[in-house]
Amino acid sequence: MSHFPALADGFVQLRTNPLRTMLTLLGVVFGVGSVVAMVSIGQGAERQILAGIEAMGATSLHVRGTKVDTQGLADVVNVSVGLSRSDAEALGKVLDDASEIAYRAAYTPKVTGLPVPPSELDVEGVTATVFRTLGLEVTRGRPLGNADERSAAATAVLGAELAERLFPGVDPVGRSIRVDYAWLEVVGVLAQREKSGEGEVAWDRAILIPYPTLRELFEPERTYGDLDQISVTLPTIEATLPGKVVAERLLAGLHGGAEDFTVISPEELLRQREEAQRTLTMVLVAIAAISLVVGGIGVMNIMLANVSERVVEIGLRRAVGATRRDVLSQLLLESTMICVTGGAMGTVLGVSGAAIAAWIMGIPQVFAWEALLLALFISIGVGLASGIVPARRAALLEPAVALRGE
Repeated sequence: MSHFPALADGFVQLRTNPLRTMLTLLGVVFGVGSVVAMVSIGQGAERQILAGIEAMGATSLHVRGTKVDTQGLADVVNVSVGLSRSDAEALGKVLDDASEIAYRAAYTPKVTGLPVPPSELDVEGVTATVFRTLGLEVTRGRPLGNADERSAAATAVLGAELAERLFPGVDPVGRSIRVDYAWLEVVGVLAQREKSGEGEVAWDRAILIPYPTLRELFEPERTYGDLDQISVTLPTIEATLPGKVVAERLLAGLHGGAEDFTVISPEELLRQREEAQRTLTMVLVAIAAISLVVGGIGVMNIMLANVSERVVEIGLRRAVGATRRDVLSQLLLESTMICVTGGAMGTVLGVSGAAIAAWIMGIPQVFAWEALLLALFISIGVGLASGIVPARRAALLEPAVALRGE
């Protein structure tokens, strides 16, 4: 028996009860939609995690100063001066694998001659090494160099978004901007970057100047917490986790046990994010599995109803020469067709849902091609599993008994 007439007949049977068929499809639609959305959202979240780690410097260990409340500050200052350049020097000596040390300090200007409120500007005093350590790329002009740092030059590199906002359609390199009461020459523009993670600088809106320039022109050396972050480049991402242990012990001793710093390892961050993503994936898989089980039961129900309604038809087919295998194949094709149709609808629903979720969550939008294959295999699997019992029941009917409608 050819499969094409069987499929055509299956479509006729489904169209005779469209409402029942649609209700049957819902479980498969939501199950497959959940799987497709899960895969797409998972890949988008993974891409965001990797982008965040790359933005921090994939092989860099980061030490950030933490805020101390006013009540506890009096006790802390007696044992610690906060994060400082002496900490950076000590880390460079203790971490033998360290290839580069970079640090930065943030400053919010009070007045400006720019068409941007001072509160929206993020001035960062940085070392020249911060560009390599944090993977900051310059698309126009040049990065800050050692000469800028040594001479405390009044030079600046702008974030991509800020540069476009200040100089729309014009190359900002070589132009001057006024921040507070100092004039800075723009020597470069940063490349556009992915959304930064929590605690990271909004580089697209930042003004990067040499660290000595920050101290000479804008803000004198702080009495507590001279730096906001120290970054140490290590050979591999795996080296950052043991490096974190060493850094924590060293700084705990230098700071007199004061908890005024946090050490961040990209590898540890990656593990934490992967664990959270794994938990989310398991929850989504469980939801999808429940939906698919319900959908499979619905498909089995409609196929059993079809067999009951078509007893005479099945008997007639058997009487004119159809084998049990032909009947079995036809009903399996029908159940599979129902599930594949539901799978196609679920795929559209899943892709749309993933796009909306990515927009709400602020993660990259990813269309997972493998999710389509996964949806297809799931649909075929559910169709075969839910159709086997009704198909076998129909195939075992004796022609004479079936023709009597029993």
